Amino acid sequence: MKRSVAILSSAVLVVALMTGCGGKAEEAKQDSKTPANQTDGGNQAANDPLVQFPKLTLPYTADQKAVIVEYQGGTVTGNEFEEFLRVINFMNPQQGTMIEMADSNSLKAFAREYTATKVLASRSDDAMKKESKEIAEKTFEKIKTQYMGFLGKDEAQFNKLMEGQGVTKDMIVNQMDLINQSINVMKKNIDDATLKQTYDQMDKASRTVASVRHILISTEKRTPEEALKISNDLVARLKKGEDFAKLATEFTDDPGSKESGGLYENADVTQWVPEFKEASLTQKVGEVGPPVKTDFGYHIIKVENRKEKTFDEMKEQLRASSLEKAYDAFAKNELDKLITKFNIPQSKNDAPAKK
Repeated sequence: MKRSVAILSSAVLVVALMTGCGGKAEEAKQDSKTPANQTDGGNQAANDPLVQFPKLTLPYTADQKAVIVEYQGGTVTGNEFEEFLRVINFMNPQQGTMIEMADSNSLKAFAREYTATKVLASRSDDAMKKESKEIAEKTFEKIKTQYMGFLGKDEAQFNKLMEGQGVTKDMIVNQMDLINQSINVMKKNIDDATLKQTYDQMDKASRTVASVRHILISTEKRTPEEALKISNDLVARLKKGEDFAKLATEFTDDPGSKESGGLYENADVTQWVPEFKEASLTQKVGEVGPPVKTDFGYHIIKVENRKEKTFDEMKEQLRASSLEKAYDAFAKNELDKLITKFNIPQSKNDAPAKK
């Protein structure tokens, strides 16, 4: 499991809230449309904005005073672990869906992650603690503002939401404070000079972003020869002046860009398959190139703009990557040596034992 919360900055967590209200929220919306809900009470539920944020149902039971994890220098109690999980759900509902579906092994991964946060935070100095608390307070206000946007700017509804989610402002701020402290401890050895060295060692492709419009003619349901003929015909039409976006919407087999007229805007070129990446790096800007063959079929590509990002533009991205590496090194080299015992409660999602 990738580290779900503690490696993230507070700013990322706020974005996660904005994009994470699918999952359970969408299920709740669907439930409100079922025939069983076509009553006054059902309609009221459908109009209630709080229905978008159903309460997290933990997949286990545990005593609040029970020790979930034992590690050198401390423990994680049942109460701490539950608060951690409920705050994760509050900040990112998609994570809440993962928690509800977690088996005992997944719960162990969450507990290990929280233990890592506590251990790292315990190494913070007074300046780090002061900064972390201030950021946590400000981030809570940002998250509150975002939720208020969903709730018609009704503070009473927001307070009702927190109560229904089983969280308080103090719980949320304290968890974010721990996260921030753990990040600050790792950031201590990641200065701008180190990041600049990393930037200078990167190849050009890793520093390049491009806005690329393309049409994919897939070979999944047609022969390569048929796909190439269609592609060449479209290239000819484009060179005669037909609108690329219109043709992409009509002909592309790429669902990810169909609605945007084939456009991927300001994207890192390294995310694409080698042939597509190469065309994005070398094709003349503003011109339609010849069909490019990949495992998906033939791509008709037009690079609308391309630029190499500066160090200042990439600095925070590089810092986030360095934090990931620092956490991975800590988890690999220290964490499991510090944890002496797991006492993970059994999850209701565990597969039945074989007889």
